[in-house]
Amino acid sequence: MRQRLRKLLKSGEYDRERLRRGKVLEATIAAIGDHDMVVDLGAKRDGIILPRDLELVNDEEYLASLKVGDTIPVVVLKPWGGREGAIVSLNKGLQEQDWLRVQELVDSGEVVEAEVVDVNRGGVLVEFGHLQGFVPNSHLTSLPNGLNRKQLRQAKSELVGRRLSLVVIEVNQRRRRLILSELMAQHQRREQLLEELTEGDVRTGVVRNLVDFGVFVDLGGIDGLIHISELDWAHVEHPSDVLDVDDEVEVYVLDVDREEERIGLSRKRLLPDPWEQVVETLHEGDIVEGVVTSIAPFGVFVDVGQGVEGLVHDSEIPGGDAAQFNVDAGVPVCCACAGYR
Repeated sequence: MRQRLRKLLKSGEYDRERLRRGKVLEATIAAIGDHDMVVDLGAKRDGIILPRDLELVNDEEYLASLKVGDTIPVVVLKPWGGREGAIVSLNKGLQEQDWLRVQELVDSGEVVEAEVVDVNRGGVLVEFGHLQGFVPNSHLTSLPNGLNRKQLRQAKSELVGRRLSLVVIEVNQRRRRLILSELMAQHQRREQLLEELTEGDVRTGVVRNLVDFGVFVDLGGIDGLIHISELDWAHVEHPSDVLDVDDEVEVYVLDVDREEERIGLSRKRLLPDPWEQVVETLHEGDIVEGVVTSIAPFGVFVDVGQGVEGLVHDSEIPGGDAAQFNVDAGVPVCCACAGYR
């Protein structure tokens, strides 16, 4: 961007005809006063940046960092400002830099962050360097769906001070028009994540929704599903027994379907496997107390601890009748073998 800026902010020798109102230049700081600044415009021409212009810059950290000899962008306001030289504007010069930057962002499609500073009926206003951009309501994804007018206004007000990920979609410097989109940034982030994610990745996400069959987790622009069977090693009646909306959760990527844009996740794969813990304490011939979990035509399944189930085959049941047991009933069992699944 520096090379492109230098072409526009032409430096060097300037004659009187070329130093005209509205011209963009690169100037060298010659002196810094308490409230103003003198700059060298080249060809022994000086410019003055007035106190009110420095106030408009509204960036104390940037102003404090400037020193004599630094090169800064300026715009000529008055070619002949009197004895002090031409009147130039640092604020407008910085804005010119930002207009160049946003035009590059339109071409590149790069995602940037900007802070929400105000709201209006049509959307929100964001601060982009020394410019102010606009994000229409239809391009905001940080707002819940189905809001009435009053709720929408309140929801947008709550965005003030928050930084949004945005893409520049329209630039018109002459009309001072800068339009950005959170929706397009989300689409780009989604595509990027789909390309990046691979089976076996471990990611941290945020729970966005609970349904009967699982949990949807936001991985930073795209949702993946933890099926209820992948929430925990123990049986889970409903996802709400394990997680809540807005919980942060670490997940293991099971599979990525890029064509269907579906991502399968697991929580339990990152938890200690209870089988390994339980079988370490079990040996063939041990008598343990278990709980009947289900009854099948060929026998009874018994939980011997931490959700680990063993099968009592009907040939090992007195009388061979599994119907004599009740689900959830405690029962002593003998380990015929242990250590395999």
